Amino acid sequence: MTQQSTAALTGQVSTAGTSAAGGAAAAPPSTRAPGRAPGGRRLASLGRALLSPAATALAPLGLILAAFFILPLVSMAILAFTVETSRTESHLGFGNFAGLSSSHGRALMNSVLVSGVGSLIAAIVGALTALCIAQIRSKRLDSITAVFSSVLANDGGAPLAFSFIVTLGNTGIVFTALGLDRLGFSLYTWQGLVAMYQAFLIPTMIMVTLPTFAGLRREWSEANTSLGGTGWTFWRRVGFPVAWPSLLGGWVLLFGSAYATHASAAVLMGAGGFQLIPLNIAAQLSSGTGRGGEASAMALGVSMIVIAIATLVLFSRLQRRSAKWLS
Repeated sequence: MTQQSTAALTGQVSTAGTSAAGGAAAAPPSTRAPGRAPGGRRLASLGRALLSPAATALAPLGLILAAFFILPLVSMAILAFTVETSRTESHLGFGNFAGLSSSHGRALMNSVLVSGVGSLIAAIVGALTALCIAQIRSKRLDSITAVFSSVLANDGGAPLAFSFIVTLGNTGIVFTALGLDRLGFSLYTWQGLVAMYQAFLIPTMIMVTLPTFAGLRREWSEANTSLGGTGWTFWRRVGFPVAWPSLLGGWVLLFGSAYATHASAAVLMGAGGFQLIPLNIAAQLSSGTGRGGEASAMALGVSMIVIAIATLVLFSRLQRRSAKWLS
């Protein structure tokens, strides 16, 4: 009887101890139940990220972007969508955009013409050049081509215009040697702009499409040959379907680059010599016509930003589609 009572008492004590231990183990969740909400934890993690050494190191870059990129864009958008009804009254609207087609229609047509023709010629020449370089299958040549293309693709502005004036101007060396005046060619027309734009558009196309052509696997060509296919069959069934997103993306990038070029065209054409959207923006801002001209220039700037964003988004999507086959 005593042993049974002792055993029972021991069982009760052990059960109680187990229950107490379980209660102690379960206590922290019950005590943390009314703790931080998920939003509070996210804010805390965001605060720790902002105070991290990486964020501190990137702070100067963030200030530069905010001061010279984000703030001007916001100011441009505010001015573009602010319509003045009188000297003291204004409201938000699309009034500044409504008259762009009539007042800057010629500049829009010229910009589309020069950008379309220039980008098409550069896309064809650059793609064929990249294809020929890729067929050599030399990593050293690919590296050298990539370096020179990246340099030439960013070689624009006033130096580029002056170099073309010296060579293809009315008294230029090449212009006189080839007798281009008898052919009716003039550097100071839209054809001259197209010729000048090739200096940076073709290297850009080579830089964009060379990795695609170099990524076409030799096994695909060998499999096509073993199945009785010709070279045309390979490009029609395999090569072009794989490369066309990169080719189309390169053309889109060239079009946007030519559309937004300002310095080279300004030096070559001068003020008012040939209407382009970038030149009209500069003319509106420097004409001193008051806030009306400034608002029109900001509306043109916003339209160019929309075109640039659409160009970059489309180019990125096409590049990702092409990379699926080449990865």
